[in-house]
Amino acid sequence: MDLNDFEKLFNDNLEDIIGLLKIPSVYDEHSATANMPYGSNVHKAFVYMKDKAISDGFAIEEYDGHALSIESGQGKERIDIACHLDVVAADKEDFNIRIEDDKLYGRGSVDMKVPMYLCYLSIKLLKEKYPEMNKRIRLVLGGDEERTMSDLKYYVEKAGYPAFAFTPDGYFPVGIGEKGAIMWELKGSSQSLIESLHAGTQCNIISPHAECVINDISKEKQIRDYFKENEIMGEVMIRNEQMLISIEGLAAHASRPWQGHSATNDLLELLSEIYADELCTNLSEIFNDHYGRGFDSFISEDPDECLSVNLGILQIKDHQVYAQVDCRYPYGIKSTELTGKLKEKCLLEVSLPYDDKPTLCDENDIYVRTLLETYQEITHDYSKPVVSGGVSYAKVFGHCVSYGPGKNDEDSLAHQKGEYIPINECIRMFMIYYQAIERLILLEER
Repeated sequence: MDLNDFEKLFNDNLEDIIGLLKIPSVYDEHSATANMPYGSNVHKAFVYMKDKAISDGFAIEEYDGHALSIESGQGKERIDIACHLDVVAADKEDFNIRIEDDKLYGRGSVDMKVPMYLCYLSIKLLKEKYPEMNKRIRLVLGGDEERTMSDLKYYVEKAGYPAFAFTPDGYFPVGIGEKGAIMWELKGSSQSLIESLHAGTQCNIISPHAECVINDISKEKQIRDYFKENEIMGEVMIRNEQMLISIEGLAAHASRPWQGHSATNDLLELLSEIYADELCTNLSEIFNDHYGRGFDSFISEDPDECLSVNLGILQIKDHQVYAQVDCRYPYGIKSTELTGKLKEKCLLEVSLPYDDKPTLCDENDIYVRTLLETYQEITHDYSKPVVSGGVSYAKVFGHCVSYGPGKNDEDSLAHQKGEYIPINECIRMFMIYYQAIERLILLEER
């Protein structure tokens, strides 16, 4: 089949793809039950794909509301394609699914309902082409990737590990590894002019907004001048002998800090310079550089090799301080070493409640080479394999790589307002997934 065939097949199934995108499958603890552990809307997405798979003649298996598997083939060797149906919280407008300027807009278009559905269609076509295939190809759908990955951790406990897996939740040409992911919690107290401070939206997102209330209105002009001199998007308001300072940044994923701009770091630097606040000075010195220079952990600014750090959440209320810090670190570094360096520099108490170790697959592994060569032959792009700062299901499976939908030299629209995927990329991606899965099927049994 050529691109024209895949274009027709994509258009024939576009209504079903849009139907899935319209489901606002965000985690909802208020509607969660034993059978719907991630809430009613994630459950609706499971039901949507379950009904579709049954009507298309697939064997399915449900895992107590955590995951759903859709399988074709037979034999001992099993290859999983690990996908998720949940999406991050979004404005209602992001569920206004539409096509404009040859782009498919909607939450989940990139991350990752469209890539998932293209894999589903590929397996459906290959089931018809190879009715006696001697491998089991299994599309595995989870419902909690964006939070804890408890979904596919539960799945592998029940189903065991496959011979190999890939997830369409990263970058082409192929993501052979993922950096370690740390979340530090910082706690303590601060006696200063700061009445309250609220900054950031979540730990793994570059802070798009930060604001604080100061018990001093004498430096209003200095702050306004500071905004102009440093080209900061901010506002100052006086209320009841207090000053409200708010600053706007640019959200991006914490693993790719160069794509965003932290409002929190801007606010800390302002408070340090104008008020000489001890805590703000300390946090600014540590976290203003996204590559770890602030706590003597700089390695490189190369995306594949660098350490990245993000002060994602910072709150001060009643002089009590709480913060969450995201850090992505490459192979060859220990999280205990990084934690020790941070403790030496930081005025706050530092704890490490979350630490997900790095993963790395062999580039010459036969499965990995199959995916890489398929991509290269179709696109004539011979970029080197990627080591990502993101966290995907590859962390759960181990012998697993990420495979699209993004390209490593392009900004990702995942989690961004106005998320979209170009139609022409969908068609090319469809061809890549189809041919890659076909080649995996035809590999001699390992």
